[in-house]
Amino acid sequence: MKKLTALLLVLAMVLAMFAACGSNEAPKTTEAPKAAEEQPTEAQPTEEKAPEEDTITVLMPPVTGDYIELLDGWIADFQKDYPHIQVEVIATSWDDHFNKLSTMALAGEAPDIAEIPAKNVGVYVDMGVAVNIADYLPAERLADYDQNALDYMTLDNTVYGLPLYLTIQSLGGNKAMLENAGVKVEEVQKNGWTYEQFLKAIEAGTTADTFGFVFANAGVCTSDMVDVFGSISGITSNFTDDLKYAYTSENMLNLLKAVETMVSSGFMPDYTVEAGQRLVMLQTGKTMITGKAMPLFENNVKKNVAAMADGSAVEGSIDMEYVFLPVPTMEGVTEHCYGQVDGLIAMRNKNTTDEHLKNVCLFLDYLTSGERVANTVNQLLLACVCESGRQAQAGADLGQSPNNAAATTRCIGLVKAPPVGVTSEQAANAMTVMNEVIEPKFQALLAGELTAEKMYDEVCSAAFELFGEDGCETGFIG
Repeated sequence: MKKLTALLLVLAMVLAMFAACGSNEAPKTTEAPKAAEEQPTEAQPTEEKAPEEDTITVLMPPVTGDYIELLDGWIADFQKDYPHIQVEVIATSWDDHFNKLSTMALAGEAPDIAEIPAKNVGVYVDMGVAVNIADYLPAERLADYDQNALDYMTLDNTVYGLPLYLTIQSLGGNKAMLENAGVKVEEVQKNGWTYEQFLKAIEAGTTADTFGFVFANAGVCTSDMVDVFGSISGITSNFTDDLKYAYTSENMLNLLKAVETMVSSGFMPDYTVEAGQRLVMLQTGKTMITGKAMPLFENNVKKNVAAMADGSAVEGSIDMEYVFLPVPTMEGVTEHCYGQVDGLIAMRNKNTTDEHLKNVCLFLDYLTSGERVANTVNQLLLACVCESGRQAQAGADLGQSPNNAAATTRCIGLVKAPPVGVTSEQAANAMTVMNEVIEPKFQALLAGELTAEKMYDEVCSAAFELFGEDGCETGFIG
């Protein structure tokens, strides 16, 4: 029995061998399962994380008469797209804006966004509160802005803010008074004039109750007198093209002597004039020419003249036509117009985070572009300095007279941008000399308590200490 079982097993094995050899089919194999990443999967719904609530603070002066009211509407529109971002506005006057800003910054409580003139950027960089906005804004958004305007907001090749507008600051006057003083107004608007022609005009325009020339020069406006009217002597900015401090030059001495002459001759006041007062003096016939003047004053004067009908005009107002004028030019220098970019700067405080700064720069860019900035510069009778603003501004009637519009365009072409390469330390030192030396000494010059020569010597002494004599221009800037 055991033998039979063994034979049957051997027979079964032989038959199996023959069956395998005679078959043409490939042996079947089991297909390996696909790797996990190759397996088709169903899309799993992902839950987007809601953005965190954030609050931005904005410190803002009255850039235009209704800017703060308009700002409320722009914030509401912004929040339609970004409901998680709240915006708190701290409204200031021009008189207290910069003091408040500096006080907050020094206390570690700087606002997230503040309006400043570009010349002040270095102060906040030096404090360590200014922000490189290129770290938080896409390159395509920065490309919307004109490079020359961005250059004003740049120090050490770092962009610290976005420009609102490039304003030209010059002179304005009463057309009839100027013509009575022998000035060929349209010719001056088209071709400019010399300092000698200007001096002759303001002498002729000075009477017992009218100054030939008034310039706002109280407080922070002192720097405006030096910067804007300083154009007559060929000083275009705090620093020369080779980055030497400019207010130690012969040009500065020439400027101070000119002011000394005008005050001692009675052609301009021997006292300080507040910013708002100089336009009132023009509107009431107390001066023939005023500064600093901007194109927008034409609308201010027109509105005031119209208001005379119902008695709401400035008390003592006269009917007059406003003309925008270039600053005169001294012998040996090239004519130019003082241009200043005012912009919005992003700032950090003790609670700032990177995520917060992204929101800050998003809103900053929103305010300085498109319809918002077009609305602002239209009221200032200026052109936009960003492409999105120009598109929104296209076709707008700014309400200027043809001659004033042409004079504005001409003066814009005479603006010289500040030199590239100024450091934050240089900018801060220039502000120190202005605040601590030039401003107080200038008031003494107006009052006859200090001569032009003495003031110049004190400016040089302070500047040499901060910049070194080699860092100051002591010759003539042509």
